[in-house]
Amino acid sequence: MTQAAKIVVPLLLLAALGGGAAYFLLQPGDSTPPPVVTPGPRPEPPAEPRPVAPEIGRTTAPDTAPVDRTQADAGRGAAHADARQGVRGRVVLPDGRPAAGVPVMLVQNVATDAATLFLLNKTTKTVTPLASSTTAEDGSFALGVRQPGKACDLRIVSDDHPERNLSQLRVREGDWYDAGEIRLEFGSVVQGRVVEEDTQLGVAGATVFLAPSHQSHAMLATPGRERGIAALTDATGFFQFTTAPAQGLINLTVEAVGYASSPVLNQPLKPKTTNEFTLQVVRGEPIAGVVVDPDGKPVAGATVTATGLSTKTPQTATAVTAGDGTFGFPSLRVGPYVLHTTMSGFLDAREPMVMTGDTAVKLVLGTRAFVKVRVLATSGSPVKNYRLSLTRYFPNNPAGVGKVLDYPDRTVNPGDYPGEFGGEWAVVRGLPTGEFRLMIEDAAHAKTLSPPFTVAEGGSPPEVTVQLTLGGTIVGRVVDDRGQPVANATVATDMNGGPAADLGFLEMFRSMMPEKHTKATARTDAQGAFRIGKLAFSDYMVRVSHPSFCEGQALNVKVEAAGQVVDTGVIELSKGALVEGRTTVAGLPAGQVEVAVSTPFQENLNQRDASGKPVQVLFNTKAISDGDGNYRLLKRVPPGKYKISASRQNAENPFYKMMDMRETERELVVVAGQDRVELDFNLSKR
Repeated sequence: MTQAAKIVVPLLLLAALGGGAAYFLLQPGDSTPPPVVTPGPRPEPPAEPRPVAPEIGRTTAPDTAPVDRTQADAGRGAAHADARQGVRGRVVLPDGRPAAGVPVMLVQNVATDAATLFLLNKTTKTVTPLASSTTAEDGSFALGVRQPGKACDLRIVSDDHPERNLSQLRVREGDWYDAGEIRLEFGSVVQGRVVEEDTQLGVAGATVFLAPSHQSHAMLATPGRERGIAALTDATGFFQFTTAPAQGLINLTVEAVGYASSPVLNQPLKPKTTNEFTLQVVRGEPIAGVVVDPDGKPVAGATVTATGLSTKTPQTATAVTAGDGTFGFPSLRVGPYVLHTTMSGFLDAREPMVMTGDTAVKLVLGTRAFVKVRVLATSGSPVKNYRLSLTRYFPNNPAGVGKVLDYPDRTVNPGDYPGEFGGEWAVVRGLPTGEFRLMIEDAAHAKTLSPPFTVAEGGSPPEVTVQLTLGGTIVGRVVDDRGQPVANATVATDMNGGPAADLGFLEMFRSMMPEKHTKATARTDAQGAFRIGKLAFSDYMVRVSHPSFCEGQALNVKVEAAGQVVDTGVIELSKGALVEGRTTVAGLPAGQVEVAVSTPFQENLNQRDASGKPVQVLFNTKAISDGDGNYRLLKRVPPGKYKISASRQNAENPFYKMMDMRETERELVVVAGQDRVELDFNLSKR
């Protein structure tokens, strides 16, 4: 089993568990919009009018909740309506009247990019919308997309209704996808009181934040709503939300001057009823201080996290240092805390125990280490222009490397060779502690891994010499199903994913895996022959594509030594069929519908390993319909029997996607010599 195949099995199990959870947590009830709910009895009669949710744009996040304000509003008003492609539609109220003046925006979707999601959550930064505007008088909007093909989410952000999110939109170049009529919904009512824990008296003027539970780990927050929607308590401590999500899990957090609280997490919402919560707070004490570098200079933008050390302080809070390096937690539950400080380019700082009331804490960030690097060509002459990546080294698995997510790749040039080391060594700074290998690339050589080295805090800088190689070569020949050579076919090297190579689920984790292999392409000549050189030492899958044939592959191609030539043998391409058609919803053309084909594991003589033996593969291909509902699968489908289904990609409830697939699944049969198959899909309106 290949390394990627070993990875994908547990991932698929996790996906199945997640799908099951989504089924139970997100299973919809009656699709009829719920009536406006009359709030339940209030715990105490009000002395003042009911609280009003503060305007999100005017809500200032406290010091305990860092927000990258430099990006928060950068995209507002930038509709990019002059772009060649984009998303348009019309927003209406629950009764069908136009919803004018409602903010709409496109936000990058990172659900398929685990590394980016991890880094954004770690650094607590928000994102700039890809495009944003407000709806016109008739509720219409048009948001342009500058970079077609990338997944994005459409967010409709009404102050009077729950937020709508149409996810995983992929807009083709030159295509304006029409999202149609998007109807705002009635929300759940969430209300209750904020009270003092000891006296149970209401706390006036507290801010309550409500956010979906999955916002913190599965999706990017909507710009301007990084902490959720907000409401203020009245004189009795009463708060109320009427625009909470209709169903799902929510988190509630409270902030009140002089008080400390703990978040109430993963609370299920009951639709068509009033959801009551009592949120308790206690009198708190501050922790404050300053973050400095080793020279005593203040460090701005560092993240400080306070974590309670006892059962009486079940609280975690985060702050970001100001321009003068200061930070503060105004009100924490009384007791001991550990302070952990992180900042890009510095070693983490940790203060093991700080008591509340201490407002003179000094946290010193250590300077990250540097490494001295010397790169030599095959001739032994120095190379001073190259691309450098840092990878983790695992002594128990010497052949494997891991990606260092918070250390971006960089270019080294002669300016990185200081005179203090005689101009012989490049100085590469900002390395964390641990065991690593460098990956070096330049135009004249194959990608090369350095020997392992260790970076220790306070230790001497390691000296790493990298001897570049010319790598290995993969050759082969491509023929059709009659044995005739196929000229001008595209041959590409890829990670040896084997059966998992084309599973979209694996794509989510590609960004977290370093690419030991070399990505390269070549064309077959008139005899169908190809040759790809300067390949790094790794396991490869060779992909062959041609518009008149199905894709061919050679798996488990190992390049292990300099000068090695690996022959894949003959890769046979079958003619196969183009599969295309139209997708509709209730008889009307509909875009953003994914049509996917798969087949069980089967022996396919077109798929062979480097020794020429047939291997078992899983055939997958898909396409997303354009704005007119037209689709064409990305690959030709070889003769055989397959499963094919269609599902909407922008469904807010994942359960709907499963329903679509179940309702539309059918058998696709491709016979030898068949050039084209037309299949239309009509999905039910939900």
